[in-house]
Amino acid sequence: PSVLLSTLCAARPSSGPSWSYGTAGGASAAVEGGAAVGSTMLQESGIDICCARLCPPDGRRVAAGCDDAAVRIWTVGSGDRTGPYSSGTVGGGSIIKTKAVKDTADSVNKPEESAQVLLGHKNGFPIFDLDWNRDGRTLLSAGGDGSIRLWDTAAVGPFGRLANVVKKSHSSGISSTILTPSTGPDPLTSVPGLRSEPMVEVSGAALAAYRGHTPSSPIWSVAFSPSGYYFASAGWDSTARVWTTDNPTPVRILAGHFSPSVNSISWHPNANYVVTAADDKTARLWDVQTGRCVRLLNGASAGLNLVKVCPSGKYVAASDYSGTVHIWDLGSGRKVNELLLPAAQSGGGGTSA
Repeated sequence: PSVLLSTLCAARPSSGPSWSYGTAGGASAAVEGGAAVGSTMLQESGIDICCARLCPPDGRRVAAGCDDAAVRIWTVGSGDRTGPYSSGTVGGGSIIKTKAVKDTADSVNKPEESAQVLLGHKNGFPIFDLDWNRDGRTLLSAGGDGSIRLWDTAAVGPFGRLANVVKKSHSSGISSTILTPSTGPDPLTSVPGLRSEPMVEVSGAALAAYRGHTPSSPIWSVAFSPSGYYFASAGWDSTARVWTTDNPTPVRILAGHFSPSVNSISWHPNANYVVTAADDKTARLWDVQTGRCVRLLNGASAGLNLVKVCPSGKYVAASDYSGTVHIWDLGSGRKVNELLLPAAQSGGGGTSA
């Protein structure tokens, strides 16, 4: 998954797609300039990807925040590519499937139009961060327009269509099925050897928009709490903020960083604390209940652009703009390790490739 996301976020074609496909070890591979870069390439022409997140719990979907203010969701991996919740039921028991159904094996590993495009962020500013809820259905997006949006990625859209959709039959006999969409006067289509199956197209829906950071200031980072009810954000107004999904305004404002940009935020596994990283070369641990900073983690030589808490909750790791990773013990607040780039370890200059 990490290789897939790295490839996805690094791919920024300047003049449309130039992908060809070959085989390596019997599996399809995307090739650019003769070099295989991954078994699945998710990219649309002329659109750059700013961030990407795999969907829990199985990573079968990936959401990408793009520079055109849209969130795109693809299904990855093998199968019939029927998208999220391909065989489940909702509401009155209708079977949910997406419209991107592919039966040929060759199509599984080829890029195609995204199964879902979520629109709502304004003014064409990029989407800088995304985070899935643990249910694998709801998604948060943080944009350059200064807003955070909550999406239900499995909701039937405003033009939800109920149709009879054909699928290959496993019976030995030959039959004929009529495809009859309920959305308009499309001509009937007779398909030999296929049987019909009810389908509801899933297009996603916006549930809420949250505004509380300084107007027009970009929001760099957003993260769901482990409980799923709270979430936190960090942006270009020197603050981080804690929210609940049912309140459009923040319930805590975490102020204390000295730089305009707070670049990253991460939850402690116990959901009582968040950690922020900023351009002032510090990371800070905040008590969510009181809004107070309870640990100041310093010792970095450059601004910090990403922070994460380890699964045990004992350590925090943050990376700075020079490529160094700093590790702190949360119990004492002391820096316990520093991971350098190979060029920095050998004393060489320049930027490592």
